[in-house]
Amino acid sequence: MLTFQQESIREIWREMDELLSLHYEEVALYKSLIKLEPMWNQYFALEDLGRFIIYTVRDDGVLVGYGAFFVTPHMHYGSTVVAMNDVLFIHPEYRKSTGGYRLIKFCDESLRQRGDIHKITWHVKIAKDWTKVLHKLGYADEEIMCGKMVGS
Repeated sequence: MLTFQQESIREIWREMDELLSLHYEEVALYKSLIKLEPMWNQYFALEDLGRFIIYTVRDDGVLVGYGAFFVTPHMHYGSTVVAMNDVLFIHPEYRKSTGGYRLIKFCDESLRQRGDIHKITWHVKIAKDWTKVLHKLGYADEEIMCGKMVGS
């Protein structure tokens, strides 16, 4: 049975290794130049400040997905607190069910219920476009982000 909850990154970071590796292999560009090496101590520090939140989905206790957010006042609009999606991933075996949709909806509802967040933003990889799910939940397209490696 799938369960959805907020957890502490300090308590689950070691457990995330397998999923993070799958996530990296699936969506990361420039793999020959950029290694997966999460700065766990920075995540811990931000969580301690109330500026990082991670929601998880588990199947009978086994971690199968996560949605994480940085929570901070917007640099341009200081009185607007934004929950900015850092990562969203669900194990491929759970994508054919409603697990991914339910995780996104759980994140959305949990962030709204906090009462201190004015805006929620998500980033979506072009290669794995799930904007239709966000549109269904009332989100609108706002930006396109482009990037390249320096020296390329």
